[in-house]
Formats: sequence, C-alpha cells, structure tokens
Amino acid sequence: MQKKLYKKLISIALGCISVSAVYAQKQDTALVLGQPWSLQQCIAYAWQNNIQVKQAEISQKMAKNTQTGSKANLLPSVSGFADHVYNDGRTIDPFTNTFATSQVLSEDFYVSATFTVFGGFQNINTIKEDKANYKASTYDLQVSKNNIALNIASGYLQVLLDVELLAEAKNQHDVTLQQVEHTQKLVDAGGLARSNLLDVESQEANDEVNEINAQNQLDLANLALAQMLDIDSTQLLKILKPELNIPDNAVLDAPEQVYAKALTTQPDIQSAETKWESAESAKQVAAGAMYPKLQLTGSMGTGYSGSDASTSIILANETIVTNYGPLTLYDQPQESEGPVIPWSKQLSDNFNQSFGLRLNVPIFNGLQSHVAWQNAKLNAQNSFYNYQNAEMTLRKNIQQAYADALGALKRYHALQKAEVSLKESYNYTKSKFDVGMATSLDYNTAQTNLAKAESDLLQAKYNFVFKVKVLDFYEGKPLNL
Repeated sequence: MQKKLYKKLISIALGCISVSAVYAQKQDTALVLGQPWSLQQCIAYAWQNNIQVKQAEISQKMAKNTQTGSKANLLPSVSGFADHVYNDGRTIDPFTNTFATSQVLSEDFYVSATFTVFGGFQNINTIKEDKANYKASTYDLQVSKNNIALNIASGYLQVLLDVELLAEAKNQHDVTLQQVEHTQKLVDAGGLARSNLLDVESQEANDEVNEINAQNQLDLANLALAQMLDIDSTQLLKILKPELNIPDNAVLDAPEQVYAKALTTQPDIQSAETKWESAESAKQVAAGAMYPKLQLTGSMGTGYSGSDASTSIILANETIVTNYGPLTLYDQPQESEGPVIPWSKQLSDNFNQSFGLRLNVPIFNGLQSHVAWQNAKLNAQNSFYNYQNAEMTLRKNIQQAYADALGALKRYHALQKAEVSLKESYNYTKSKFDVGMATSLDYNTAQTNLAKAESDLLQAKYNFVFKVKVLDFYEGKPLNL
C-alpha cells in the first residue's frame, strides 16, 4: 500500500514538473513544440530576436541620447573645483601675497559658469541635426524589420509550396503504385505484355525518386526558415497552412498608385529624406563656426591660508640712531602679528565673485572652418542625391514588382488551362491503358505531363502570391496570409 502511494506521489510530482517546464517554455520563447505558427507570428518572433534588429534598436537609442545632449547644450556650463595644498620653502602665500618660508597650508574653492548668448546658432542647428538623425534611425530600424519580414514571407511561402509539392509527389507515387498492381493483374491474366509492367514499374521508381527529392526540398526550406528565425532546431517550427485561393478576376493596383502610397509609407524613403534634412542642419552648424561668439561668464570663489595672521596696532617706544646719538620716540604706533585667522573667518573674508561678457571673434584658423563649411555643403548636396536616388529606386522596384506580379498572374491562368487539358488527356489515356488500348509509354507520358503541369501550376500560384505581397508591402499593408 505504501509503495503504491509512493509511486503515485512520484507520478504526480513528475507531472507537475513537466507542466511547469512546458509553461516556462511558453513564457520564455512563445514557441510551443508542435503548435503551428502563422506568418505574423514568425515575423514578430524574428523582430524580437534578430540580432540586426537589436543592433538597429541600439543605434536608435544612441541617436536619442545624442539628441538629448544637444538640447542640454543650451543650458549654462557650470564647473567647480577645490584645492588643498601644502607649500614648503620660500613661496608667496596666495591670500596674504607675502613671502613665507615655513610650511603653508592653502585651500581654494571655486565655481564658474558660462552661458552662450550667441554662437552663430550652432546649438539650435545641432538640435535640428540630431533630431533628424534620431528620426532617420527610427526609419532605419523599420527598414531592417521590413527586410526581415520580406525574407521570412518568402521563406514561409516556399515552405508552403514545398509542402504541396511533396503532397503532389506522394499522390503521384501512390497512383503509380496502384497502376503497378493493376498492370500486374492484367499481365498475369494475359491481357498485357510484360513489357508494359516493366514500363510502369520504371515510372514508379522515378516517382519514388521525385517524392524523395520533394521531401529533401521541404527539409531544406524548413531549415532556411528556421535559420531566418534563429531557431536551433527545425523540429520546434511548424507553420500554419492557410487557404490561398487566387480569384479569377484578380486585379492589381496600377504601379503609379502603388508608388504614390509608397512615398508616404516606405521607411527607406523617409530615412533618406530625414538624412538630407540632417545634412542641411549640419551645414548651418559648420557655417556658425565662422560667426563671433558671445558668452556670459560668472564665477565665485574663496580660500584659506595657514599663514594668514591677524594684525593689530599698538603703541610702543622706539629708539633710533641719529648723528647726535640715540633718540627715543615714545608711544609710536606699530603692527603686532596675532594668531592665524580662523578657517570660517577666512572663507568669509576671502569670498569673491565676478561677472562679465566674453566675445570671441574668429579671424583666421588656417581655413579650417571654411573647409569644414564647404565639405558640409557638399555632404548636404550628396544627401539630396541619395534621397532622389531612393525615390527612383523605389519607382523602379515597384514597376518591376508590378510586371512580375502581372506576368505571374498571366502564367497562372495559362497553366490552369493547361492543367485542365492535361488532366483530361491523362484520364482518357488511363482508361485506354486499363483496357489494353494504349501502351505503357503513352500512359507514362500522360502521367508525367500532368505531374509537371500540376507542379508548374503550384509554383505559379505561390509565385503570384509572393509578388502580390511585395506590392502590398510597398503600399504599407501588413504582410499576412
């Protein structure tokens, strides 16, 4: 009885551990072994875990920090310092301004501030430049995500295509196996020559090779998709198989319409535009270096000296030597050195402050500012050309994508008709072959032609779907199936 209870407790504990492990896996990776993923889930996972995306996010954060720093440059610059110094030997006391020969302790406390009243608008233009750079980094992050999304969509559709091609190859192989069995019966009954059986068996062997090749292609497609997602094992990845139907009246948006939308939605265009804006601001920053700079300055300070002693006036007799002999002067005022002035007293007595304006007029610095300004103008012009090139490249890509999608649609409709005709031809040839009115060569030829037509139709279907998704991507539509 105790043993049974002990085993039961162990089984319950193991069950709890396994459930906890599965839950932890769900929480950590959002991947559940055996649970299919949609295209959106694959893209979301890649955006979360892809190293290139993470690096783009870091660049965006750095640009944000730079923008914050440029705004802070509008504030006054404040600095302070403190000295605690021992001087030995003959030295000038910094506060009594007298020579001292013994060890002297001195302390100095100082705070200064500088505020730029006018600096050629460099700070303002730097803020504009860094703001544009931050926006560009945000668009660059989206460009990185879009590129990954397109690659994953392509890999996802390739897996779906290879799944259907494998199913088609298996079905073709099963049909041929049934035909081998049927032909064997006809040969045994004397209705067909044995050469017909050999031909069908040869076709069955070829279909088996095609099925193996289709399985290999699917394995490679799964591996490629898993690598895009940075998943260690393809066994962790299963994808949903949506229904992809192409309507007979499918219509594509005109390339001009797609291009007009893409100009406002594509982050690479927006990135190129903001980088041009940044370069224009950088040009103004470089020009500001050639303007005079006016600064408001202020400082406060105090200090302490260990040799600073208090003095007082006393009356004393003083004897001097004259030509007629010693002469005594009574009640002469004299300074008398007292104890060192206390630390707090000296800090109060030595407190000083200053305020002023500082004008810095650049006259000649080896043409460095002028050269920097000229290069900034050239860089701004080059950024404008990059922006124009991005627009032209986008237009060409959309035109090419539209032509590819239109060609894929026409090919799909043509292959649909061919597949229908070849299926009828295959059924007719098969019925003749079953009654001995057609040769095995005729049957194999009809079967091969039908298999090729079905394979070509599947490839045309998925090719068109991907081309349409590319056009949807340029219009700013989300990638989904």
